[in-house]
Amino acid sequence: ELSMAKYTQIYRDILNKIKTGCYDINTNLPTEKALAEAYACSRDTIRKALNILLLNGYIQKIKGKGSLVLDFNIIECAV
Repeated sequence: ELSMAKYTQIYRDILNKIKTGCYDINTNLPTEKALAEAYACSRDTIRKALNILLLNGYIQKIKGKGSLVLDFNIIECAV
């Protein structure tokens, strides 16, 4: 979808990487700075994408440590 916001595309891409094991459970995502460089966008755009991941329970933000990938299987099985 061409109309999709940049942060939505990034959210979906990172989510896909989490689900396919590109980013392992209980490991940190790359830094906001590194992600902003990788996706060629602002850190604000990255923050928006990470906030959706946070709200949906895929990551946990730890102050000063970055974004930790959570075990999403627990969430999906609990429903």
